[in-house]
Amino acid sequence: MTVGQHFQLQQSSEDFSNDIEQVLTGVFGHPHLRPGQGPVIRDVLSGRRVLAVMPTGSGKSLCYQLPAVMMARSGGLTVVVSPLIALMKDQVDALSVLGVRAASLTSAEDFNGQTAILDEFRRGDLQLLYVAPERFRNGRFLSALDAVADRLALFAIDEAHCISEWGHDFRPAYRVLGDAIDRLKPSRVIALTATATPEVRSDIAEQLGLEHDAVHVHGFARPNLTLSMVSTSGKRDKERRLVEMVRTRSSGIALVYAATRKNTERYAAALSTAGMRVGVYHAGLSETERSRCQDAFMLGQLDAIVATNAFGMGVDKADIRLVAHADIPRSPEAYYQEAGRGGRDGAPADCVLLFHQGDVRLHEFLIEMSYPSPELLRGIWKLLRSQPGLGGNAESMAQKLPGDVTANQVTSAARLLAKHGLLSYDGQVMVAVKPLPGSDYPPLDPEALQKRAEVERAKLRRMISFAYTSSCRHRFLLNYFGDREQPSVCRVCDNCLQRGQSRLADQRERTAIRCLLGVLEHRSGRLGRKRIAECASDVAGVAGFSVTQLVSLLDAMEGAQLINSSSGHYPTVSITELGLEALGGSLSPVHVMAKTSAKKKRAVREGPSADERAALESPSGERLREMRTRVARQNAVPAYVVLNNRTIAAIVAAAPSTLAELGRVSGIGPAKLTNYGELILAALQPHS
Repeated sequence: MTVGQHFQLQQSSEDFSNDIEQVLTGVFGHPHLRPGQGPVIRDVLSGRRVLAVMPTGSGKSLCYQLPAVMMARSGGLTVVVSPLIALMKDQVDALSVLGVRAASLTSAEDFNGQTAILDEFRRGDLQLLYVAPERFRNGRFLSALDAVADRLALFAIDEAHCISEWGHDFRPAYRVLGDAIDRLKPSRVIALTATATPEVRSDIAEQLGLEHDAVHVHGFARPNLTLSMVSTSGKRDKERRLVEMVRTRSSGIALVYAATRKNTERYAAALSTAGMRVGVYHAGLSETERSRCQDAFMLGQLDAIVATNAFGMGVDKADIRLVAHADIPRSPEAYYQEAGRGGRDGAPADCVLLFHQGDVRLHEFLIEMSYPSPELLRGIWKLLRSQPGLGGNAESMAQKLPGDVTANQVTSAARLLAKHGLLSYDGQVMVAVKPLPGSDYPPLDPEALQKRAEVERAKLRRMISFAYTSSCRHRFLLNYFGDREQPSVCRVCDNCLQRGQSRLADQRERTAIRCLLGVLEHRSGRLGRKRIAECASDVAGVAGFSVTQLVSLLDAMEGAQLINSSSGHYPTVSITELGLEALGGSLSPVHVMAKTSAKKKRAVREGPSADERAALESPSGERLREMRTRVARQNAVPAYVVLNNRTIAAIVAAAPSTLAELGRVSGIGPAKLTNYGELILAALQPHS
């Protein structure tokens, strides 16, 4: 008999279905299962290898906890793989309150403590044992599991999207779990995640040997969540809006997400200054501080908690009435997982995304820091190997490396090298080393890092598209996750309620978008947003738009996937296949930011009149615009600084032949007359 089959055969004769209701009510205190839980639990109990994709708040944990309790009555053991110590602690604490014997084997325990937990598990005194995926690289732990393999009834993998390099939170340690399953041959396997696209689901199934016909995708639609996007002008505007939203929330607690620790502290300070009870949660705080904050949050002692994405996984609080993303998340998966923590009691909750294009630059920077290039990693290691004395100064190392490398990039790359055993620290000095044979350091694959970086950038682009979409936001997310249960109109997002902060581009803006695409067709991938806008300012179709307005249009074009931005400190803009199609054919609707005030509306000049357009497109107008571009390049200034379109149209209409006549044209002052007068008159001549 194969290891692991004993428990399978022993249990196959039992009819679990009659016991589900008794355990559900008697142990967990629930009167009935939530939608989607029943089919998953029955498949698990039948011995199938199951993948359950169910959003935050749908009760995923019960799908393995209830079978674990049932099978423990016959001596079956359950191992649960979970990525975070805090998440394990929450689960173990909650089960202990219910009288379920569970423990977590983590680095928080010393050697003796870990030994005691493993002994309990071997004796069958624990029904569930929670471990991190890294634990499966430990020989002592694997030996302990080998000893109980014939009683291993269930192997559960939480946050299973971490196993996929296409997932939003790929964790290489999860890759060993397929081998662990092959080794232990548990009777039942279940993988669970709240956020997995069809591609990620397929990858999870392949990695873990799951049955494709036992994949359950349920409940992504959350009709009690009102999704909306608010355009902001920067951090101060965000602070003002956050204060107003938290102050006017319907009830309960507000959960505010920020992209960095620094932003977390900043937004929390703004709310605190406004007189609100605020907690702060991020990885830079001590365990004691984080626990105190989380306890206050769970006890309802706060008006708001401001946190990074380190907070919230596994937190089950029913009365979160507002989830505000003060910075755009890096992916739709992260957004929906975090937004889904609102309204877990089924009551309405507002999920507001405060959007500013600068947030995108921040995430591009963070991606670059998280996934250093192969050239940088190799360059740092070789530099430290040849000049070990440089290892104490990241700034000096940056200056020695080729390309535009910063000290922050060096520090981030060095941290990664150390994680893989290729760099150690002698006091404060970095030293290039090689991992010893048989060490536990995971291998470093620089090319795989770059592949991962591209996945992250693609997800960020989809998140930008979500911010700019003019269609139903719920339907956008359901399409993204491959959920077929879709409403035609949700009635609970800003676009469907027609109260969003964006609108469809009007005809004048659509014309300008076409002109920008035309400029990009010839300069794709060479210039940044501002330079593209400056170059386009002398094109007839964008007359009346300022450079700032053109940059905003370029942002909207990226949201509509007509253009892409490169990564790095100085991102360049390139036209996409969709953009080329739009340039050569019909332009799909593009969503732009709504104008925010009547004052701003008056400040925006309407497009050129028919007479002005004719003047700009005339031979004289063409020559004047060519002269303007040439002079602007020579002096390294925007073209409109030399002559704007309105002034060119006035010059063409006046047709001056002398400097005196030119000086009387509107828009030509003494300085322009002195600097450009002769050039303008020459450009007006047919054969100049």
